[in-house]
Amino acid sequence: MVQNGPIVTWTTPATILGFLERGIRRHAGMTGVTLLLAGVVAVPGATRQAAPASAASDDARARLGGLRRQAEDALRRADSPSTTAADRVESLRGAAASLEAIARDEAAARVLRADLVADVRRTAGALRAAVDGGVAVDTSPVKSLLDRLRTALDGDVALGLTFQGSYSQARAKEPVYGGHASAMGPAPAAGAAEATGAPSPVTFHEHAVVPTRTWDGGPAKDHILESPGNGVALVDVDGDGLLDIYLVTAAQLDASRSRIPHRNALYRNLGNWRFEDISRKAGVDAAAWGNGVCAGDADGDGRVDLYVTNWGTNLLFRNKGDGRFEDIASAAGVAAGGWSTGCTFFDADADGDLDLYVARYVSATDEDLQRARRTLRWRNGPAIMVGPAGLPGESDLFFENLGNGRFREAAAAHGLADAARAYGFGVVATDVDDDGAVDLFVANDSNPNFLYRNLGNGQFESAGLLAGVGVNAEARAQAGMGVDAGDADGDGRVDLVLTAFAHDRNTLYRNLGNATFEDASLQAGLATITFQRMGWGVAFLDADLDAQLDLFIANGHIFADVGDYPELGETFAQRNQFLLNTGGTFRDVSSTAGPGLQVMKVSRGLAVGDIDNDGDPDVVISNMDDAPTLLENRQATGHHWISLQLGTPAGNRLAIGARVTVTAAGRRLVREVRSGGSFMSQGDLRLQIGLGAHAAPVDVEVRMPGGARWAWRGLAIDRLHALALTPETRTGAQAGASR
Repeated sequence: MVQNGPIVTWTTPATILGFLERGIRRHAGMTGVTLLLAGVVAVPGATRQAAPASAASDDARARLGGLRRQAEDALRRADSPSTTAADRVESLRGAAASLEAIARDEAAARVLRADLVADVRRTAGALRAAVDGGVAVDTSPVKSLLDRLRTALDGDVALGLTFQGSYSQARAKEPVYGGHASAMGPAPAAGAAEATGAPSPVTFHEHAVVPTRTWDGGPAKDHILESPGNGVALVDVDGDGLLDIYLVTAAQLDASRSRIPHRNALYRNLGNWRFEDISRKAGVDAAAWGNGVCAGDADGDGRVDLYVTNWGTNLLFRNKGDGRFEDIASAAGVAAGGWSTGCTFFDADADGDLDLYVARYVSATDEDLQRARRTLRWRNGPAIMVGPAGLPGESDLFFENLGNGRFREAAAAHGLADAARAYGFGVVATDVDDDGAVDLFVANDSNPNFLYRNLGNGQFESAGLLAGVGVNAEARAQAGMGVDAGDADGDGRVDLVLTAFAHDRNTLYRNLGNATFEDASLQAGLATITFQRMGWGVAFLDADLDAQLDLFIANGHIFADVGDYPELGETFAQRNQFLLNTGGTFRDVSSTAGPGLQVMKVSRGLAVGDIDNDGDPDVVISNMDDAPTLLENRQATGHHWISLQLGTPAGNRLAIGARVTVTAAGRRLVREVRSGGSFMSQGDLRLQIGLGAHAAPVDVEVRMPGGARWAWRGLAIDRLHALALTPETRTGAQAGASR
């Protein structure tokens, strides 16, 4: 990638509003526009067209667009419930004919990319062959292709702005750099809340008990594939009430760039911070180029399954219940391919089973990896790898659960088509507007982030632009990496946090209600304390159990020799950070938060959970080409807590997506059960909720996706409760079993 500085194009609010009224806001790749309706609108990174398109080009686009609409209309007729079988066949043939006409049109080669024209030709042929052969047709891939065509044909929009997922940048405001999107400016001035060295009520202590190293390519990191590292999961795979640890790894590359395979590892928790390697026996020791992991009950049998994202075929490890797993990804239809990163199981359509969203990054071949060289320059210092900008992105995927252990890719059909191919990393499924339908927030590297609002019927709309989370307060697309959601300021609304590149800042998006957000990083104290380091995994956690959500951030650079240039003030290995919530603002207390926060490694994945079942959250961090860091939380505040483990009798048995409200002395604490999040990692599916000095029983309300509610009154504190979300308990008065 060549990093150019942003330029600013000015226009009037009325023109922008007209632009939006023409339907542009629904475009997933256009979430980078920020409206500042105070007299002018600044759109950093956007450029005016050099010259108006020729009439011939306009005519060609119009003609091809008309054919695209014909194909879209034909598919709509084909999928209509009122369409007869014979009419469906004719409609599908009509869609194939329209696609064939696009592929034959001599103008297609001028106005469309060659690979897109080839995809149109292949899809048209496959569709016609399936229809003529009497084979059942899934129209979702065709709809996805039509969405890509719409983006390609309508991408040059009004005002002369071009949106291709990231911004066009015509000139540098300072010397050209390589690397991801970054502020590349001076750090913001520190506020009072950003002072470091304050005393911490929590200390984290390292346990060196898991020796397995996770790898990601060679030591020089010549290709961007070798940069992101790996995720980690804290899950109870055997149902014994203790969190086990699953580590994902890629392959190692030697000096000749030959692969040295390594295997994923599963460590069973034996209690008292002792762990047993059961990887091979459990059948989860895959030797792939692993990236991330998320957990869910994919088949509704009540056991935790693991989905592992790879560069290459992904894995779905079905928990057989006897201590062993089997990979059913291909049989289930979720093997995917390409370079998958973050993932999340969630109930998109509130039908009681779990669907699956998979973020993907860039397209890379084995030849790309073998021939990679560090040809760019970071801040006039180290030589660095190319990317991500300049490399082809890969579209994210959405797999709809069809039941009976089967899924189908249906992103376009549900409004989740990633037309921008926007270098996806972290993803979190959370209900941002508190309407009972689970939404999606996706961190994109060097591109505007995605916020997909769930319309309540399994359909989504891209709302990152209007919601205020596509870009930050400076209208910049950041190098989004890790994400999490939590109520940072105690107002009952779920806020979002995003980690970013070095010489940028991590971003806190404060939820203002009605699915709108503001960048509150400066006010919340994040701007200065996160500027110097490079953030990856991130998690909200109540480490001191004071009923306020703190932040833990895993840090580490991607340029292996950046420390050889001390004038840059950056290092490859970095300290992780613990940020204490002091009433809606955060204070960096890492230097006093125990020896576990003084460790310097190249950290990536981050998972939070109560490993020792003492009521407070512990932390596991994956490290680049190293063993993980296990941190025991030894807070001694005397604060009270309650832990909750939710379960349903069928379908989404692990109650993923449940929103829990705990009421203590009139204070309402909102938490959610989630799959995935952080950076390609999975945290505890149980909820640990701090109560501060509150020493009396509490009331608990639970809402599942779709709106069904349960309530318990007077639950005892300082213990774990297993709450069954059954028709009987839905009436409210019963307390769940506890242990």
